[in-house]
Amino acid sequence: MRRRDRSSGRERQRTRAQTTIDYAIGVGIFLLAVAWVVGTIPQVVQPFDDTQDRPLVANRAADQLTGGMLSESGERTVLSAECVDGFFDNATPPADCQYRTGTLGEAVGVGDRYEVNVTLLEGGTAVETRGDPVPSSGRVITARRTVLLDGTVHQLLVRVW
Repeated sequence: MRRRDRSSGRERQRTRAQTTIDYAIGVGIFLLAVAWVVGTIPQVVQPFDDTQDRPLVANRAADQLTGGMLSESGERTVLSAECVDGFFDNATPPADCQYRTGTLGEAVGVGDRYEVNVTLLEGGTAVETRGDPVPSSGRVITARRTVLLDGTVHQLLVRVW
């Protein structure tokens, strides 16, 4: 013989309490939702960050310096000693050189929003440098070009922050 429960559905619902496992599942889902929101917000805001164009600025300035401003006529990445000396001394450019005088930003075509440093290395040692000192902290973007100057291989670094 089967036993029948004659109590109404409403009475059964009142007698059942929230269990610990129900509470734990609810809190777990809530915490996962909060973690997802906190993890997603930086990615949503990132396109509006102004640091994303720094690699483009550094590469463009390095290409302009090695491809025309400091290079010998018609030679890409073969730098003219006269142009290099005049550029790093901020002197009036010789006839074949295409750089401008003034601030470094103006000389390489970088706006006032950025700080720029151009360094010429030979064997890992700085031979010439021009621009603001590079900060030891923060995001500094570097564009590096291998160039030939007076028959010796050098590295031209353009750093933007």
